[in-house]
Amino acid sequence: MHIYDETKDIRVNNSAVTLGKFDAFHLGHQRLINIINEKKKEYGYETVLFSFDTTGIKHLPSVTTKAERIDICNELGIDNLVFYPVNKETMAIEPENFIKEVLVKSMGAKVIVTGRDFCFGRNRRGNVEMLEKYAVESGYELIVADDVMSNGEKVSSSNIKDYLTSGNIEMSNKMLGYNYFIKGQVVAGKQNGRKIDTRTINISPDENKILPPRGVYKTNTHIDSRVFKSITNVGINPTVKEDGRIVVETHILDFNEDIYDKEVKIEFIKFIREERKFPDLNALKRQILLDISEANL
Repeated sequence: MHIYDETKDIRVNNSAVTLGKFDAFHLGHQRLINIINEKKKEYGYETVLFSFDTTGIKHLPSVTTKAERIDICNELGIDNLVFYPVNKETMAIEPENFIKEVLVKSMGAKVIVTGRDFCFGRNRRGNVEMLEKYAVESGYELIVADDVMSNGEKVSSSNIKDYLTSGNIEMSNKMLGYNYFIKGQVVAGKQNGRKIDTRTINISPDENKILPPRGVYKTNTHIDSRVFKSITNVGINPTVKEDGRIVVETHILDFNEDIYDKEVKIEFIKFIREERKFPDLNALKRQILLDISEANL
């Protein structure tokens, strides 16, 4: 897979392109990707996933990080992944020029696939109507995918973020079409878990990753090709530390290995309870056992 951070470097001929933020890879995004993959099989076009990238904009955390998007696109067999930076310069480009110079000239688009409410270019003037207007003269087919619905609601990144930040993991996962996850490298903690025979692993979440509320969750932990049942605390661990830094701490059932520096993937299944401070480590251990029981592990 070719990865581009600037459109001036792109040189693709005869492509099937899908456009969007792709910050969640939810069921709606998956529908768009399925369409360009079908066009690849039918006509031999190269696939291009064109992502409007907001990485680094602090008030716009994403469901997936940039590294996670690369992994997902590799798994889906995408040929070309474009991270189009969202900034003052790119937002000032006239949408007509974006169509002619980027989509047609640089990417050789023969098929463009997008959602119905997609907007782009200066003052967000670009939309599906404009893409349709230029389709014939520019030689591409425009496919506007219908919205994907879940329980009467549109599947969208904003709805998923609302569910995630309110702790409704089940609805988030339903709209995503997969379990929300956090990836990270295992880092050294204070090893308080060993004192109560309840070992944990710690990862520091990416600052650009949207997180669920502070609390305890039923999770699955992926280590290499193995999957373990687990419970995870997202928060500041007030019983054992006072620095206020958010960490993701996981107790893995039937696991007793040292995996420092190894990358793990924590999949979230459901919310169990809010984070709270306990008077001592023994009280914390008793609660962990209750959490395991509550999670039906």
